Amino acid sequence: MVNLPQKYIQTIRNIHKEEGEAWLQNFNSLIIYCEEKWSMKVLPPFELSYNFVAPALKKDGSKVVLKLSVPTKEFYSEVEALRYFAGEGMVKIIDTEAEKGILILDHLFPGDTLATLENDVEATEVAASIMESLWVPETQDSSLPQIEEREQSLMNFFQAYPTGKAPITHDLLQRATNTFRSLLDEKEERYILHGDLHHYNILKSEASWVAIDPKGLVGEREYDTIQFLLNNLPEVNIESTISKRIAVLVDKLKLNERRLIAWGFAHSVLSVCWSLEDGEKYSVPFYKSIFIFEKLYNEKFGCLT
Repeated sequence: MVNLPQKYIQTIRNIHKEEGEAWLQNFNSLIIYCEEKWSMKVLPPFELSYNFVAPALKKDGSKVVLKLSVPTKEFYSEVEALRYFAGEGMVKIIDTEAEKGILILDHLFPGDTLATLENDVEATEVAASIMESLWVPETQDSSLPQIEEREQSLMNFFQAYPTGKAPITHDLLQRATNTFRSLLDEKEERYILHGDLHHYNILKSEASWVAIDPKGLVGEREYDTIQFLLNNLPEVNIESTISKRIAVLVDKLKLNERRLIAWGFAHSVLSVCWSLEDGEKYSVPFYKSIFIFEKLYNEKFGCLT
């Protein structure tokens, strides 16, 4: 029997409501099912957030990683994205039962996150190489969510809180939705994206670095850099760190700097809104980044909105 942390249990209930409660009630039966089917013993989990992720020991002595999720559209997108990205730069699927929310993945050792790399420029170069290896042009048979769903998520928040919700003001929401629409109207070439690529979703695997936990998204490449730009920021000199990261990514990946910075502004607003919707504390660096991206845009390209 696995004892789930109370905070994780409450997260599942908050996000998935009745479906989450049913999943929690069946959780230990699901563990037993996995142990029997794949001849393994599930070990104590890693730190849990939105999914149950734990190492598991196979009978032959090898280790794998078991990931259990409430089977939702988001989970199916993750499985599809993992299949698109099969190969260099992405953790490999060993087996899956998507309808049960089960993923068996390769065990990455030592598994240190990119956040442990002290040289931020070097970490950004690693992230750029991962991005370059993952991104593939959009295909007609993809059922992954389109970037317009991110825009709709922001619009839904605006409709729910037309005067804003502290610290996000009406004015910020208006400018962010305008920026989303303006960028989408320009109809740039689209790619299959990771959708949540940042320091904590890039792990060390022996001599290389490997991405994990793709959300799967179809959009332009510049958008897929923003989560990395927002994460693992220092307490001071945030603007300098973001600017240096942007310079590396634009140079290494030949990205459009104007669009990247504009996406940074729009997505920073959306990220804070997501936290407010989920009843969580918003990230102060994320919030500060809103105004850093706006400042950088205004200095380089004129008024953002």
